[in-house]
Amino acid sequence: MSDILKNDVDSVETQEWLDALESLIRQEGPERAQYIYERLTTKAIKSGVDVVRNAHSDYVNSIKSEDEPEYPGNWDLERRIRAIIRWNSVMIVLRGS
Repeated sequence: MSDILKNDVDSVETQEWLDALESLIRQEGPERAQYIYERLTTKAIKSGVDVVRNAHSDYVNSIKSEDEPEYPGNWDLERRIRAIIRWNSVMIVLRGS
């Protein structure tokens, strides 16, 4: 965390901004708050502020559950492979002792 975030040089102003955001959400809704946030972020970036944007977005599966194919694997073979891997792990540990 940067020193700027650790040391609030004007806590009254910060609280006013937080109160304004809370009021905006309460009176105009989260969609409006999101719009204002996006505009502020864009303006900050254009003004040279190093803004960290969200590195993720909501994932929406484009395939309906009922349209997804059945599991293509072989359950019995995979169960056997997992058992062999576990057995091998035990042998490695015992050999190391």
